[in-house]
Amino acid sequence: METLASRTTSDVPYSHELAWPESLGPFEAQDFEVQKDPFAHYAWMRKHAPVLRTKTPGADVWFISRFADVQAALRAHKVFSSVVVDPPPLVFLTLLDPPDQTRLRQVVAATFTPKAVARLEDQIRHFANQYVDALVDAGGGDAVDAVALRLTMATISGLLGVPASDFEQMKAWSDDMSSYFGRVARNAPGSATDEQGAQDFFAYIKATLERSAGTSEETVSAHIGRLWKQGVLTEREATHFCAFLFVAGHETTTVLIANAFVQMAEQPDLLARLRAQPADAPRFVEEIARYKGTVQRLSRITREAVEVAGVTIPAQSFVKLLPGSANRDEDRFPHADRFDMDRDTAGHVGFGHGIHSCLGAHLARLEGRIATEVIAARIGHLELDAAKPPVYVVGGNMANSGPSALHVKVRPV
Repeated sequence: METLASRTTSDVPYSHELAWPESLGPFEAQDFEVQKDPFAHYAWMRKHAPVLRTKTPGADVWFISRFADVQAALRAHKVFSSVVVDPPPLVFLTLLDPPDQTRLRQVVAATFTPKAVARLEDQIRHFANQYVDALVDAGGGDAVDAVALRLTMATISGLLGVPASDFEQMKAWSDDMSSYFGRVARNAPGSATDEQGAQDFFAYIKATLERSAGTSEETVSAHIGRLWKQGVLTEREATHFCAFLFVAGHETTTVLIANAFVQMAEQPDLLARLRAQPADAPRFVEEIARYKGTVQRLSRITREAVEVAGVTIPAQSFVKLLPGSANRDEDRFPHADRFDMDRDTAGHVGFGHGIHSCLGAHLARLEGRIATEVIAARIGHLELDAAKPPVYVVGGNMANSGPSALHVKVRPV
């Protein structure tokens, strides 16, 4: 099948009207099976329908899959706007455009510079050793719950100054917050508990800001709390933004580390190499971010008609950019479907691109590097537990892709 030629919108077929291979079936973003492993669909889309039109009950949604097109759209924030719901239901950076996005990002930008996050290395390594050692002592278990989630949640809690002593409660609130965000901002199904859980989490964050604003603490929550009390931020901005930083600060990095466990289990030689050459850990993290990046879909709305890959997308259209597909584009990364930590990963969009590049990318890289080093140093053998298949992140909005539960068997070095 030839790539779609330029034509009027009414001439562009929908996903379900295309001649998909029988082994795949049409691309459906809310199909949980597609969410688990979308890469075969992406490959077909890049070749045959790089701008894929899909029908939803509310409106058409357009998916953009090629690297050059995704990168160009991420650069063109005035055309591809992040304000897909106006007014935004939550004060989250991913729902804002400049100047609001720029103003809020600058509030904490200094906290997430390479120099600033480097000061957290000893703390992160302490937690990584603690949680990996516990996994090794137990002979295995759920690597997500036992290592990835606890490490990233402990890190962001300490950085923000948001106490997370009750791990299970914080995890439940975080899950509800993500579900609520997906429902009110991404047209995802949501859950029965998400709104109440989100409101309880906001109340907890507000109380934390109230307490820390009056102290001399040098935490992010204290800084945001003082800006609120000084009138620089509204209560809503301060509360929502701090909640966003907490959830975004651990959720995607949790899946990144979980995907690292998967890759090490699938390619056992990686453990031996990383143990012998720990300086290769940053290369491993960059390739994981490219090969199995956490964020698979970025939502935008077009502010004007725009032509992409010969297809004209009308103004006010809902668009989904697919960084996970872009990072598998053979035109940008030769042999893209092969994990190769020696490749040149420069320019990958696993941490976004442009003004919406990941605020916490340096922190995520640091956590990923330290986790990789500790796993390789402590674990001599790693395999997936065949009796307990992985459980994948689902929920209808396909924002994140990777394991939410990953049972492994391990033996110490």
